[in-house]
Amino acid sequence: MPNINDLVPTLANLPRHEYAALIRLVDEQRRKAAEREAQQHCPRKGMSKEEFVTWIARQHFAIDKGITRILYLPTGAPAEEVRLLEANALASLPENGPVEAVDFMPDIEGVHYTLFVADVTPRQLDAIMNLQLPLPKGWHLDGYQEIPEAGR
Repeated sequence: MPNINDLVPTLANLPRHEYAALIRLVDEQRRKAAEREAQQHCPRKGMSKEEFVTWIARQHFAIDKGITRILYLPTGAPAEEVRLLEANALASLPENGPVEAVDFMPDIEGVHYTLFVADVTPRQLDAIMNLQLPLPKGWHLDGYQEIPEAGR
């Protein structure tokens, strides 16, 4: 594996179109990894909420290599709603900005959950865990469950 510090100057000097092509290529490889994961662990009609949470977390870890932690926050959520707090080392977010949840539910036949994801930086997650940064309205850390990346 090449040394990252050796790669940075080379990548920084790539012409814009070559850099964009490289990013698209890396993204495609990540998506293929997510597709392989999806094929190995297909979502199925009638899957439980816990099975769905594990499946969707694996998908997110496979697609986005910047994700370092995923917390499932079930407390206070409606029965058919899944709330995930995802720490992403590659996220470019204002450190003191509000934490916002986005409807992120893929269209999966026979799966009727609603998925909301709040992306934060690792530093923001630390602030949330120390009660220094609020979660979206109605979200709670009580009873959170950390979802491990497959293979960890």
